Amino acid sequence: MKPGLLISILIFLCLPCMRAQTSFSCTTRQYCYWNENSKIYQNCKGYEENSLFVVSKDETSFTHEIGSMKTNFIINERQYDKENDTWTYQVTATEGTKFVYTFDPRNQEIRFVSKKEEKTVMQIFTINSIY
Repeated sequence: MKPGLLISILIFLCLPCMRAQTSFSCTTRQYCYWNENSKIYQNCKGYEENSLFVVSKDETSFTHEIGSMKTNFIINERQYDKENDTWTYQVTATEGTKFVYTFDPRNQEIRFVSKKEEKTVMQIFTINSIY
């Protein structure tokens, strides 16, 4: 085997090891509202929206980009749930707001809970691809 071909093969096989981050490309966003009586999220409404979440290799931060808007988050605490294959991050946005994000590749979702017009809302982003 030629040395150049061997080197090319080794570089190709090693590229995943050198990856500096994990990216989650999303195509839709839904808003689901908490019902205090039934204790479930319901009345989900969504729309197409291309966005990108990029988690740093060391899982200390991530960014969320929607068009030209970019928000940075510092990961304060992280937890992996092996049974459900989910990562939960307690984060602080650069402006100081705290959130809990759940990355759920098995169900192709990224979720977080926030307040919107005094209502508790779960926002769900549908993952299109992970790279």
